[in-house]
Amino acid sequence: MAQSGTQPKVDTQSISERLKRATSELYELEQLVLSGSFSPRVLSEFRSAVDNVRQTSWAVQQWIGLQEQSRDPYSVMNILSTERVRRATEINKDLAMDLQSLEVGLETGGLKELFRAVTDLQESLAPLFPKKS
Repeated sequence: MAQSGTQPKVDTQSISERLKRATSELYELEQLVLSGSFSPRVLSEFRSAVDNVRQTSWAVQQWIGLQEQSRDPYSVMNILSTERVRRATEINKDLAMDLQSLEVGLETGGLKELFRAVTDLQESLAPLFPKKS
């Protein structure tokens, strides 16, 4: 474990190998998707996960490029925040539909924590959108 305030050493070779394996697996999954039948919802969730990975990898690539050019890589942070807001919006809409269709209910684990997190988020967002009299 890294000491407080220090970054753990990143094994770039290991990361590269894992990325190559993941890429190969994605190509295999693509072939299965083209030939199989499955739930549209599963495909939608898979597409969202792939899109999230794509957006994150693009942002990391931008970060590295800006660092190599001795430019401010923190300009990418706004892009990451925007993407996080988009994903949170998408997830919230999906959860609302799940609640309305009774796919999510009191027996679903984590609902109490979700309620608290959404309440905290709403309280944090409220000052950005003051009510007009």
